[in-house]
Amino acid sequence: MTKMNLNNAVPFEATHVGEVIKDELAARDMKQSELAELTGIQKPILNDIIKGKRALTPEMALLLEKALDVPAQFLMNVQTNYELDCARISERVVEQTKMMEVWKIIKDYICVPFFKKVDVIRGNVIEDVKRLFEVFDVTNLDEFFGLKAMEMELAYYKKSEKLATDPKDIFSWKYYCYSLSKKQKIEQPFEPERITELTKELNQVFLENNETISKVKETMNRYGIKFLVVNKVGQVPVDGMSFWMGDNPTIVVTERIASIDNLAFTTLHEVGHTALHLEKDGKAMINIEDEKKDEKETEADNFARNATISDADWRRFMMRTRNVGPFKIAPYIEREATERGVHPQILFGRYKHDVGVYQIRRAFDNKIH
Repeated sequence: MTKMNLNNAVPFEATHVGEVIKDELAARDMKQSELAELTGIQKPILNDIIKGKRALTPEMALLLEKALDVPAQFLMNVQTNYELDCARISERVVEQTKMMEVWKIIKDYICVPFFKKVDVIRGNVIEDVKRLFEVFDVTNLDEFFGLKAMEMELAYYKKSEKLATDPKDIFSWKYYCYSLSKKQKIEQPFEPERITELTKELNQVFLENNETISKVKETMNRYGIKFLVVNKVGQVPVDGMSFWMGDNPTIVVTERIASIDNLAFTTLHEVGHTALHLEKDGKAMINIEDEKKDEKETEADNFARNATISDADWRRFMMRTRNVGPFKIAPYIEREATERGVHPQILFGRYKHDVGVYQIRRAFDNKIH
């Protein structure tokens, strides 16, 4: 829980020393005129102080100390704090006005519901704009729009109209993932020559399917890869993304991934990108469902399939079972999976995709545990 720093707190209304004098008069059932006569402070001046229209001077504070038995230092501290609070309130109003103007502009270029969902936007304009600037790693609107213009040139913002992909959704999601990656620290350098070892370990994690997400992350980190699971954004059918951040690649999968075979394929697809395509300070690879795949996405798909069972072995399996109907394939899938040391649902998912029959009764536990 975040602690409030009271030294930096800004009140909504400053308390003038006149309020203290008014309370003291009420406690003594004393009239202003009596206090004026007692202290020698002119009644109009005393009245202005009590109404908060005039500042208390050190001389007046000493006179009031004698008359009311309230320390002059205390009264002067109240006066000083009032002036400081007035300054803080004025500064806050200026900042509030500035941030309101920024918010009116920036909200039309980001996915507001997504940032609310991930607790970046919380309803305080000043703090919300600061957190948004932190996510996009910018300090002002000029930098933000420079970033926006650069991003709109990338190919994955020009997906099929059939998918109704909103560019601001991808833009928001991508930079939120970037900001999470910056916060995740790992010491292990990435060693691309160990990718085969990594895929074997990941297949074992998917096979065991126990605390799978945390074990995938731990395994990835040991091989120098950051791993994140992030909320999906809007209606964008994005499954994953991979990119370099600092000295390590990062792999992201979305919570839209609901089954062990989809998790395995998406994760291995992104591992394929880290092995084949990613470059330091290069472009991110975003895996968005689409009827068209470019060459790199196709290569990553091939990597993911072969990381579980080679295409050659899979073709031999399909040939051996060509006379087995889709609704009787489960025992054959299970034997093949046991022999290969992989989760049967992963092969079952590949089988359904290849034969184009998705309504086969579920034969294996496909939940992520």
